[in-house]
Amino acid sequence: MCVTLRPEGLAVNHGMSYYGVHWQTVLPYAAGLAGAALFTHRALRDAAARTPSPARLRRMADSFVVLLAGIVLTPYTLGGVVDWAHRGLGAALFVLQLLLAGRLVAWAHGDVAGVAFLLVQFGGGVLAAVYVLQAEGLLIHGEATFQLGFALVLARTLPLVAPPIAAPSPPAGGAPAGAPGSAAAVSAQ
Repeated sequence: MCVTLRPEGLAVNHGMSYYGVHWQTVLPYAAGLAGAALFTHRALRDAAARTPSPARLRRMADSFVVLLAGIVLTPYTLGGVVDWAHRGLGAALFVLQLLLAGRLVAWAHGDVAGVAFLLVQFGGGVLAAVYVLQAEGLLIHGEATFQLGFALVLARTLPLVAPPIAAPSPPAGGAPAGAPGSAAAVSAQ
């Protein structure tokens, strides 16, 4: 939505943050980052208990939300100190995401697809790092590639590392245990 409203953001080399400083795009930008923060946080915290390091994953999930909120609350156009705080929060978020993705891929025993997605993420991070301090370049493209890689790592590795808890399956015959007509209900009568 932000790109549709202000397509020039793809060429101005201010990254995704460009959309957080214009009235036309600040609400969809903030809503998009809030949604990413909340859904990622929920997925990580829900999976944490079934991972090798639940406390670490919960801390990383909480840090993810704090860093994304900090990025939204520090528009780079408010001056030098706020700009550097914004950049510092962004760099910390990228490091956290790389560490988290690397940890998930390791817990997934180096799953080939997970490794490939981690490499996509890393490549996007390198591209973003090259352009973050330059006046012109491909910052938003690097950031988008990085975030795509991160999302793919999460989608691929979380089910491998912390499989969803399955509901108990009904016994052979189709009726859940204890339901009228089930073997357990009939034998109890």
